[in-house]
Amino acid sequence: MKKKHLMKDLPVLLIALMFFAACQTTQTDTAAQSKAAETAEAVSTAEKADDTSHATPKGEGWMVKVSGVRADEVWESNFEKWKDDPSSGYGDYSFERKGEAVAVKAMPLKNIVAMIDDADATMPYVFNEKLWNDGYDLTFTAADGYSATANTADFGIDELFLADMFDGEKTSPMLCGNVTSKLWVKNLAEISAALSAVSLADNNFELILEVGTESGSYTIKELENMDCYIEDKGNYTNSYGNTFDFVWGGVKIVNLINEYSVLTSDMTVTVEAMDGYAMNYSGEQLLDNSDGDWILAFKEDGQYMPEDPGYIRLVKVGPQNPNFTGHVSARMVKKIIIKDTAFKNFDLAIVSKAGTEVMDAQTLMSGVTNSRTIVTAWDKKQSVDKPYMGMPVYMLLERYSGYSRVNIEAADGYTISLSADELEGNDDVIIAMFKGDGSDLDESEFPLVVAWDKNAALVPAGIKAVRNVVKITLE
Repeated sequence: MKKKHLMKDLPVLLIALMFFAACQTTQTDTAAQSKAAETAEAVSTAEKADDTSHATPKGEGWMVKVSGVRADEVWESNFEKWKDDPSSGYGDYSFERKGEAVAVKAMPLKNIVAMIDDADATMPYVFNEKLWNDGYDLTFTAADGYSATANTADFGIDELFLADMFDGEKTSPMLCGNVTSKLWVKNLAEISAALSAVSLADNNFELILEVGTESGSYTIKELENMDCYIEDKGNYTNSYGNTFDFVWGGVKIVNLINEYSVLTSDMTVTVEAMDGYAMNYSGEQLLDNSDGDWILAFKEDGQYMPEDPGYIRLVKVGPQNPNFTGHVSARMVKKIIIKDTAFKNFDLAIVSKAGTEVMDAQTLMSGVTNSRTIVTAWDKKQSVDKPYMGMPVYMLLERYSGYSRVNIEAADGYTISLSADELEGNDDVIIAMFKGDGSDLDESEFPLVVAWDKNAALVPAGIKAVRNVVKITLE
């Protein structure tokens, strides 16, 4: 099922944000983190709403309860943060009500519905447009008990709005739009969607495991019946700095691998997702059970996970409630490949006015496999094309500001200086982590290389193919 991103700029913004979660930093929290919407715990079904913590912590001001596949709350203080984002759709609108034009400041209701139209409780929420168009009932209840129900199939996704300003004056939350007057619900207290969690116990999804020349596949049912199935608590921190606690159920990944080959600390385990995302783990990392066990989870708070963030997700659980960063928690896992080669870690330092941030191999890989930008460079020495895969330089530096030069430095100190203006929006100039086919870079180029497409519309002045990149300084 295809989903549309809640925020229009998400393809660029999210890729730039999500892989910074594990950065070691000497700088203070960034403005982007401080403005991020707060989220914490997910609820598994709408029926459990009264007994389960909502994802959005208690805020300030008015509050609207929302429920559907899951339950949550929209607080005035949260709404204020969300509407500051220009891609949220919040702004001035004019609608006709009872034959007269009225002016409001409002946000498209789809942004609120995105919180409850599937089981994913993590920001940024995504809106299920297909589900909306297929149709389900939304019931809007006011603080005085008045309620009105509408079917989503009868309205376009941009016809219903949640307003907090009416004719220039602050107002309590109000449903509005070019709709009948009965749907103009003032003092809105609750939005309920006639949706329920989908049981995935009998789905036909299969997990693929490859160890050398051997391979195997497992259904969810088969995994759940294995002796290494466990349920325990764990929590992860996302790129917005928010932490989520869940009880996950799944199989210990080490035990599953050991059915084919004994996992050792010097092996590399590659986890591939259904959407093409990939992450490498060292055997040492997965074998470390000092605070818990890494599991392939397919249950979250007792419920089977939907396709996103499931059907299978790699998480760490245990009695100590271990914490891990979101970028190492591969979602939508489809295949696990075990390689009898050593995992190679590295660090990339980014120096800015605010301080120095250090990203490791997994942090970079998270961004690269989300972007998966491929350029075909021209190797003058060998007179051959050389495809590389990475992410555009400007995307890597998305959250930084106030610089005009980008200095990229190799391990031996060799440095090039590029204009930030010539890099901005330039998808043809990348920091590459892999060859074009996804295989590892040669040792002569590891860990990162600057590459640009031979047919680039704009080739920055002074650019050269820097190998063994270890540092970027912004001036």
